Amino acid sequence: MEYALERLRVQCAELLAATGLVKADAVTLTDPKPNIPADLAFPCFQAARAAGINNPAEFAAKLAAAVQIPADSLIGKVEAAGPFVNFSVNPSNFTTETLSEALKLGEDYGKGDSGTGQTLTIDFSSPNIARKMHVGHLRSTVIGNSIRNILKFLGYNVIADNHLGDWGTQFGSLLAAHDLWGWSEKINENPIEELVEIYARFHKASEEDPKLRDLARDWFRRLEEGDVKARELWKWMVDITLLEFAKTYARLGVTFDLQHGESFYEPMLDEVVQEAQDKGIAKVEPSGAISVGFDEKLPSYLLRKQDGATLYQTRDIATCIYRWREYQPDRNIYVVGQEQKLHFQQVFETVRLMGYTEIAERSVHIPFGKITDAQGQRFSMRRGTAIFLDEVLDEALERARAVIAEKITEGKTDLTADEQEYASQIISVGAVIFNDLYQDPGRDIRFDWDKMLAFDGNSAPYIQYTHARCCSILRKAEELPQDANYTLLSSVEEQAVVKQLARFPQVVKRAGLEFLPAVIAEWTYGLAREFARFYHEISVLEAPTPELRAARLGLVAAVATNLRNGLALLGIKAPERM
Repeated sequence: MEYALERLRVQCAELLAATGLVKADAVTLTDPKPNIPADLAFPCFQAARAAGINNPAEFAAKLAAAVQIPADSLIGKVEAAGPFVNFSVNPSNFTTETLSEALKLGEDYGKGDSGTGQTLTIDFSSPNIARKMHVGHLRSTVIGNSIRNILKFLGYNVIADNHLGDWGTQFGSLLAAHDLWGWSEKINENPIEELVEIYARFHKASEEDPKLRDLARDWFRRLEEGDVKARELWKWMVDITLLEFAKTYARLGVTFDLQHGESFYEPMLDEVVQEAQDKGIAKVEPSGAISVGFDEKLPSYLLRKQDGATLYQTRDIATCIYRWREYQPDRNIYVVGQEQKLHFQQVFETVRLMGYTEIAERSVHIPFGKITDAQGQRFSMRRGTAIFLDEVLDEALERARAVIAEKITEGKTDLTADEQEYASQIISVGAVIFNDLYQDPGRDIRFDWDKMLAFDGNSAPYIQYTHARCCSILRKAEELPQDANYTLLSSVEEQAVVKQLARFPQVVKRAGLEFLPAVIAEWTYGLAREFARFYHEISVLEAPTPELRAARLGLVAAVATNLRNGLALLGIKAPERM
């Protein structure tokens, strides 16, 4: 669908081309600088040179004078400003079309069809079995979930896979620990917490006695070879961990289409290693290990250790090939921390060298920075310094409850007990998610309780509160008029809200192209901010005329719907009462 702002761009390009002074394929429109009172701009530097005019400002003046604007156009004014031709909207036509689209489409406003007929696989979250999800898993989980939401909104068939860390030498450590010490009685009360403690204990012990690492490697080898005892203990650890993960994902509102852990690909690993050898990609080292080299393009790595154990790269190569054979995705996306950049370069290049060119070229790693402690150090499960994700969500919930209780004491809200708890739940989760998504994913984030759980400024609670305010206005109005004259919405504040609404489809498209939820977060906060300015300056329910009241109510309804739309793409709910 072509939305109002897209139609505005098309009309501007067509009017410029109709002058005969510039070719249609040479028209590239940009956004004016913030201090310029216009909506679109055409820089004339290249067009002036093509026309043989050395002064682009002179050409811009000539071009602007030649533009003829039809009465029914979305364009209201065109004028030259130095080397630019600036276009401003026709407020009446643009407002009517934008609000009519937004109110008619409702939750579908902003949807696109660019992904129709295309399948994408997206790999995100991917916590390790026998461990609790810690704050470091937050980024992959919420960034990946939001990207999935955005791509589905654009029409793609998206297959979300939680690539669980359920295989590898860490299980050798746990099996070795069980062999040495057994499980304590605590294992039945808090199994995951106890497994985490056992893992940390074994890691510390192995630093003092390196021979324990050989024991761990031997147990993992037994697990790979199908040892009955090893497999039974491993299966119990997987099942009990998935139950805990499910609770956390439910709190975050995150779901997956698949949860194929690394063990799913274990039966394919021998074939992968053999195929790499047969095609001359991998070679056997004197030690018996099997390695892959890239002639200085990338560092070499081991495909299989000398004891026969496989590594992360081996399993990710198998995953890549499996996804190609099973789904033939147009994009194979991995939302994984930026420290794994080299890992994925090696995996994708190996897959390409093995002859799977299509999936190699279609695979993309979306990196993000890490969450560190106040000193800039990464949290570590081995060192016992990790902050668990449930702890973050619990702390956020308590803070949300306290804020709502304070509002009730001040007489600023009259929520029932059930409404208080519901609002607290979604406000707290929203605060945690938004704090991550509004920031540049590439930067490291220092863990800060107050910043992460802020309930004012550029935050989810602020946007959620704005949504609740819109809903309150609509409830007081009792009935939303079906027809309204939106040409009456001519004030600066009203126009600012309309123009922000009109940008939404364009913002969604950009977020999908760049795999960047931050632009959705920025737009949603911008809409809440523009509505706040409108609300504080202009009365809706006490508008001077019934016609203006109806038009403003339509604007409020469009804002409420699209605050919900923006938050939903981020994976955040919007309460109607706060």
